[in-house]
Amino acid sequence: MGKKCLILYASHTGNTEKVALRFKKVFEKYGWECDSFRLNRKTDLDHLPFNFNNYDFACIGSGIELHEPYSEIVAAMRIPRYGFDPKNPPKVNPDAEGLAVAGKPPMQHKRIILGPDSKKAIVFVTYAGYDLGPEEAEPALALLALEVAHLEFRCIGKFCCPGKFVNEPTPETFWGDIRDRPNERDLLKAEIFMEEILESIRDTC
Repeated sequence: MGKKCLILYASHTGNTEKVALRFKKVFEKYGWECDSFRLNRKTDLDHLPFNFNNYDFACIGSGIELHEPYSEIVAAMRIPRYGFDPKNPPKVNPDAEGLAVAGKPPMQHKRIILGPDSKKAIVFVTYAGYDLGPEEAEPALALLALEVAHLEFRCIGKFCCPGKFVNEPTPETFWGDIRDRPNERDLLKAEIFMEEILESIRDTC
């Protein structure tokens, strides 16, 4: 495996970006070339400045909205597969022999077999977890892991930690007061998590 990593994330509040930057620090410490890109709702997803195929490792992260990762991060992973965002398809799809089916683009199915020699990835989220705590992060992590698998990266780790809202209305959450999260302890956990991941694949690099 090579030593080039992509860190791609969506962060509306800056919480996820803090984790992403700690991951980047660890990759560079271990001698990896590491590119990081922050998406937002205004990003031109049809002209992303990178190609997933150029990387040996991917870190894909997002904040959470209604238990799901932000739409821009999901779209950025789906557009390379379909040629457009399946949730916002063009009115006319030239690959569908002139037939346009609103919201239902023709699927490009491909059997994917991931093994020890496949490219690797981790997924990560920051979340408030007001009612149920970590359970509220699980759907978003699972979806991100599924999407990276479709891009032929084998997900070998998932990381999450609490993150505040921009204007936190109350300290009464599953975690108590999260207005300082992710804090330094959370970010140290992120560093340790990534160091352990890189140690686990050191012999395959």
